[in-house]
Amino acid sequence: MRTAVPSSVLLWNADELSDPPAAPCCLRSTRAGERAAVYRTGPGGGVVALVEFTADAEPRADGGWHAAVVVRPLDRPLPRAALLADDLLAPVFRHLRSRRRLPEAAGERLMALLDPAPR
Repeated sequence: MRTAVPSSVLLWNADELSDPPAAPCCLRSTRAGERAAVYRTGPGGGVVALVEFTADAEPRADGGWHAAVVVRPLDRPLPRAALLADDLLAPVFRHLRSRRRLPEAAGERLMALLDPAPR
């Protein structure tokens, strides 16, 4: 069975990397069964986890969207420098300001670079 390729990138700070996170943000179009890459902001930033959505997106009372997730921390996070050094991933990760869609080719490349697989 093919592993789901992340279709979005979520920006979380270190405090949000608990399972389950308090109020995981997502895109309005997020559906149960999709996967997202979690980019930790701040010092030591990079892709640190994958999340699997277990529910469709719903509006948050304070604005934005959220969905229930299962957090899969990576044994070996992919640092920002490695993301920016990759020709396919650099345009996606260079100017992150908010959660965003991840093109399929970039999601496939990201999965190829994540070794070992999430625990």
